[in-house]
Amino acid sequence: MASKITTLYISDTGVRLMVARGKRISKLAEAPLDINLADVSVKVREEELVAKIKHLFKFHKIKEKKVIVGLGGLHCLSRPIVLPQLPRAMLDEAVIREAKRVLPVPTEQLYISWQVMSSVEGKINAFMVAIPQQMADTLIRVLHQVGLKPYQMDIKPLALARLVPEATAVVVDVQSREFDIVIMSEGVPQPIRTLAFPHELVSLADKLPIVKNELERTIQFFNSNNREKPIGPGVNVYVSGELADEPEYYGTMAQEMGYQVVPLPSLLKCPKQLDPAHYLVNIGLALKELRKESGPLLANLNSLPVPYQPKPVSLKKIIALPATGVAIGLVVILALTIQEAAGSIDAVKDKLDATNFILGQRQAQKKELAEKITALNKELASADAQRKVFTNALDNISRQGDAIDGDLVATVSNLVSDVSLGSISHNGRILSIAGQSPSEVEILSYARNLDATGRFFEVTVASIARTESSDNGTEHMDFSLALQLEGKK
Repeated sequence: MASKITTLYISDTGVRLMVARGKRISKLAEAPLDINLADVSVKVREEELVAKIKHLFKFHKIKEKKVIVGLGGLHCLSRPIVLPQLPRAMLDEAVIREAKRVLPVPTEQLYISWQVMSSVEGKINAFMVAIPQQMADTLIRVLHQVGLKPYQMDIKPLALARLVPEATAVVVDVQSREFDIVIMSEGVPQPIRTLAFPHELVSLADKLPIVKNELERTIQFFNSNNREKPIGPGVNVYVSGELADEPEYYGTMAQEMGYQVVPLPSLLKCPKQLDPAHYLVNIGLALKELRKESGPLLANLNSLPVPYQPKPVSLKKIIALPATGVAIGLVVILALTIQEAAGSIDAVKDKLDATNFILGQRQAQKKELAEKITALNKELASADAQRKVFTNALDNISRQGDAIDGDLVATVSNLVSDVSLGSISHNGRILSIAGQSPSEVEILSYARNLDATGRFFEVTVASIARTESSDNGTEHMDFSLALQLEGKK
């Protein structure tokens, strides 16, 4: 006999209930609401919601207590994330760190669920859903008051994306108060946007320009960040909700945007007297249990907060079986014991993997630091050698400067009266002096004075020439001296 699946989708405007037996829908029911799920914690609103759900189950004679619950995406957050390759035991902490980095709401106010979708080239591709704690706590409390036992939870955008038959497509769902846009690329929803309409909008004709504008912006944003795999005209746009009821409107949108726009299909069989068009979220919730019937969506995580997920059967309850079931109980106990032992082994293995991973990281860091230290030591040795070269050069320049200063002081301080200098040049070996003198006597006297200083190895009169001045006709002697520096033969 096919298993029974009961799904309950709760939005601000209504409660929709579906019961399916395997792949066939058997019951559909709904009740209108006018509340804000984010503010349902007010006692009166909470009691109203409890009464509505109780009446819905009682009126349609649905006794099933285990349900899959769906929430709208308006107050929830979701996104794909990329993590480094880590041991399983470290993934929870890594997801929370990433959530703190990318989510606009403090993680302390959220229940965060996540699922690994793939692991490629040293990276883990995961998907994360975050639900406000206050809203989730209130909703679970309401369901418990009704007597229901939720065992799975999902958000509406993911439930609808589960109905898409292609791995890459666009979903647009239009409701009375909000609309959802989901871009799915290779089975991964990225991004998901849920936006509220202005309160004054009533007709679909008024909503359509807003939906079209946001859809164009979302596709443009996706394409700008995924140039290698853009959403092009060949990608289908699937519509649901109010928009799917009006072929004329979505036909116009298809013509204006250049995409093929078609209604989102139901992947479950339904009796002719029932219309599943407004229960697509419920169908998407049921497909969490019917993976073979589901589309290629990769994200199939359970968003029910961990504190509310069903607890595994304990050994104490098994031991309390009556005597007639002792034999069966012993077998189950043995199986559970083995299962617990396997779980303990897995836990120890996870810890060992985490330790090995950290040890590997530390060793890699140590090796990297050692290589950096070696490189720095080489750079330091090279810099020290260069410093010595520069220091020696500076010392040489300083010594040469001192020597030149002394030579110049000697040439000036030993001048003879009436001798004037025209130029002095110094090439390190020879100090050349050119000047004028009234006669040869002063020149020779100047040369003797320079030789007497002892600074110069040899003082030579290189040239003497008598020259008549063009100004007043007087004569003077032009001369040049060559002073060989000491020790520079």
